[in-house]
Amino acid sequence: MSMDELIDRLRYRFNDYWHSEKRSVKIISRLLAFTLFAAVISTIAPTLADELSSDPQMLEPVVQVQESTTVTITPETPTASPSPTASFTPEPVISRPPVTQSSESPLAESSDSATAEGPGLPLEIQPKYVVKVPTTGAIDPRATTYFLPHIYAATSDPKGEYTMVCINGTSGMKFDALQKGAPNNAIEGNELIFGDQTGLVILSAETNRLINLINSYNGLFISTWSGGLSGRSLTLRFIAVTKPVTDPTYCSAAKSGAVMTLRPLGLDLSTVKGGGTLK
Repeated sequence: MSMDELIDRLRYRFNDYWHSEKRSVKIISRLLAFTLFAAVISTIAPTLADELSSDPQMLEPVVQVQESTTVTITPETPTASPSPTASFTPEPVISRPPVTQSSESPLAESSDSATAEGPGLPLEIQPKYVVKVPTTGAIDPRATTYFLPHIYAATSDPKGEYTMVCINGTSGMKFDALQKGAPNNAIEGNELIFGDQTGLVILSAETNRLINLINSYNGLFISTWSGGLSGRSLTLRFIAVTKPVTDPTYCSAAKSGAVMTLRPLGLDLSTVKGGGTLK
């Protein structure tokens, strides 16, 4: 490596340190440069002073001439460049054809959605139910209470998913469904009961579930306000509805039903118990 290359490398390296982006490197490099410069001056200055003091030419008085130089600095006045004027270009107007309604009257909601939101209603065309209820029931002539035997009712029409049954009897009769001795009226949900422990009880639910409700707790319990039940009758009417509902005004829409009469057993005061021989 030649001397020139060494000097160039040192100069480039010194220039990098002198103009470094790191503040700490820049300060350290400049402090080292000033220190080196001070060391050189402190070494050369005494030697130079001794040489000058020994030179006889330097002992002659020297007339110092002070020259004053006046420098006038004229501040430059910055000329403001004209700012560009903002121009706004209006957006293009898109013309859209008006939307015309194809039909004069709005579309009617489907019956399914309207029924799902509103109360239950009887079907316009009532399906036929297969009802199995005893036509008569033999009871003690003095009996005032009676459990209705298990009944059966069903329809093959898929529209008869929900059913409402109205049960009423002759004057003085009352009916107790589900848990006996307590009113079990329910006005919300999928299993509704209205008029429990009165002369008109209405139950509504899914068709299969409805029959189970009537037959639960040993069946429908029948009693009377006064007198015996002998000779009285009760009526069961089945109505297909869109959803569970217990509205007495819908009972007249029934097309299927059954009537059961409570007749007295053949017992009177002249009946005599017969004897028997045990084998």
